[in-house]
Amino acid sequence: MAKYNLLCSHDHPFEGWFDSEKAYLDQKKSRLLICPMCDDPIIRRAVMSPNLKSKTTKRTVKEKSNKVFFNSRQALKNLNNWVSHNCENVGTKFAKEARKAHKGERDDHIYGTATDKEIDKLYKDGIPAIKIPKVKDN
Repeated sequence: MAKYNLLCSHDHPFEGWFDSEKAYLDQKKSRLLICPMCDDPIIRRAVMSPNLKSKTTKRTVKEKSNKVFFNSRQALKNLNNWVSHNCENVGTKFAKEARKAHKGERDDHIYGTATDKEIDKLYKDGIPAIKIPKVKDN
């Protein structure tokens, strides 16, 4: 398996794992690769440093990975907390209320739930919306 650091045309970084260089190129050519942050299909490989393996490198990488994972979890918890304290929960009416907010018919500080189809339709209609994952406490 090959791990590549990837960037979209908006410079959002993410990783991809591929069976081979050919597999990466085939997926890129077929536009199967998309940015997980903005759904941009224009993807390129980022500059990568060589992966030199040693016992200390493996341990350091694992420690850094764990730290990044827990920092990411905490950031998501903080974001969810901020949203719930500063925005109105419109529940399952999110798509409808987001359209109203986009037209200026209501305050745009809202959150709620929507189906994947509803979110896709909002994107296609030029209405910004993001999914924020919930993080469970361990």
